[in-house]
Amino acid sequence: MAIPHNPLDSCRWYVAKRACGVGPHLLTQEMKARCCGQLEPIVEYCRCEAVRILMDGVVTSSGQHEGRLLEDLPGCPRQVQREFAPKLVTEAECNLSTIHGGPFCLSLIGAGEQIEP
Repeated sequence: MAIPHNPLDSCRWYVAKRACGVGPHLLTQEMKARCCGQLEPIVEYCRCEAVRILMDGVVTSSGQHEGRLLEDLPGCPRQVQREFAPKLVTEAECNLSTIHGGPFCLSLIGAGEQIEP
């Protein structure tokens, strides 16, 4: 309920730029500021879920899949973007606390992956 529909639309291109170096010709710092500016007002408890929605979207009550903003792009597969997206909350990126008590989303990190700033 505390997460708006497509809560992190400004993060879409920032993730692609950081993950693969592709995207609009905006300064990376400007893109980062916009992304973090959308993520910061979301309550700690919901930040990882907002990142998950950015990555995978949601299934509505009518069974429709909506909201996934990360798509395969030329030179930047969706999976590469998905691997970077959970890092949005880390100290090196937006430095925001989450439900896990620090700047990380344990629920979004794959088995065996390490969180690196």
